[in-house]
Amino acid sequence: MTIAVIRIRGLINVEKTIKDTLMMLRLETKHSCVLLPEAPVYIGMVNKVKDYVTFGKVSDDTIKLLMSKRLKRKDKKKVTPDLIERVTKLIKEGKLLKDDVDVVPIFVLNPPKKGFEKEGIKKTYVQGGALGKRDNIDNLIKRMVD
Repeated sequence: MTIAVIRIRGLINVEKTIKDTLMMLRLETKHSCVLLPEAPVYIGMVNKVKDYVTFGKVSDDTIKLLMSKRLKRKDKKKVTPDLIERVTKLIKEGKLLKDDVDVVPIFVLNPPKKGFEKEGIKKTYVQGGALGKRDNIDNLIKRMVD
């Protein structure tokens, strides 16, 4: 299973260990998204930065949407459908993190249409905000891609 992690908040007055963990997850800017395998190592890292990101299990349809709209190559060439299929297969296997693929493993998204949840970006999803674990991250990603 694959999880999507989206950085929501900035880095002002943040501890160095949390900054380092965000950099290791390749979440260097706000509204950037990465797809990670559901391994204990990554779950621990995501739980450490849960006050700055939102995350959840992502469906195959949403992965294909991200690939078709936001996938970029390192050499700035055009993204082809066969490359999208190959990268989708690598994501499902949890191997996109390696550097042997010629795509950028980070998806830069727009702020969501109609904003984040009612309570904003300083409260957890359970409290009505935008941070932490979500049951349905697909809706948020679709609002941020379009």
